[in-house]
Amino acid sequence: MKRFFSLAFASLFFAGFAFGQANVSTQQVSIRVQDIAVIAVQGDVNMTINAATAGQAPDAATASATWALTTNGKNMKISAELDQDMPDGLTLFAEMGAPNGAKSKGKTALSGKGKDLLSNITKVNASGLSLSYEAVATVEADVENVVRTVTYTITKN
Repeated sequence: MKRFFSLAFASLFFAGFAFGQANVSTQQVSIRVQDIAVIAVQGDVNMTINAATAGQAPDAATASATWALTTNGKNMKISAELDQDMPDGLTLFAEMGAPNGAKSKGKTALSGKGKDLLSNITKVNASGLSLSYEAVATVEADVENVVRTVTYTITKN
């Protein structure tokens, strides 16, 4: 019986030792965070210029929308560009509310060439930011329905 007990104990000791070695494993995990720069504008905008004071230019029309942004970049900017220039006598302005730390360029006339609206954007996620539009017409503007697509782009300064 003593011999059986010694063999059983030795078997358990070596089995436990072997099991302990086989139960250990390591793995290296690498995580890379890439540049993120995502912008979204919400809703379509409709404006109508339909009033004026006698002897003065037509009253401007205004509209508002919201926008959102997520970026882990530093020193980013946002520009806006129309798919084509506005017709003679009609100007479209845009102004974006700036997230914390960013700098707004204020009300800016848009065209078929990109115009900077915000700068100094660094590591931010924000939503519900203001986006204001103003349409200004002169009496030379043709009476028509003008539709333009505004493309907003976020890039490094």
